[in-house]
Amino acid sequence: MDAGPRYLEGTTVGSGRDIIGVRRDRIAAIIEQGKEIIARAKQERILPETITGPTAALLVTIAGYGEPLSEGQWRELAGVVGGIMRDPAYADLARLRTLITPEQFQNVARNAGYSRFIRRLEDGRWVCELTPKLEDLPDE
Repeated sequence: MDAGPRYLEGTTVGSGRDIIGVRRDRIAAIIEQGKEIIARAKQERILPETITGPTAALLVTIAGYGEPLSEGQWRELAGVVGGIMRDPAYADLARLRTLITPEQFQNVARNAGYSRFIRRLEDGRWVCELTPKLEDLPDE
């Protein structure tokens, strides 16, 4: 019996507005695109050469997701991404639980060094400045 694509548990951090469903097969795409964008940002010297642990999970997630995320969505999804992402270039990810702490999130969100990579929108959600915008992508 095939129940269709499986979704990760809803991200219920904060309030009902934070709930999102992400298909398991999309996690691999988020990781792949996020790592590509981070590699480009490192080449352009927007990001430091070494990014590890929760910072890596947060930056890969926001870059790879491609749409604005609230803090709760971003923290929870980054915990999932970091927990399954295995890459020697991003050390310490195996220690992540299923949620990035508010302190770990604030270390990234308040870090002026990442201001050219991430941005907070007026509605409070976050985006990656280097992620291709929908209007920039060619029609298929």
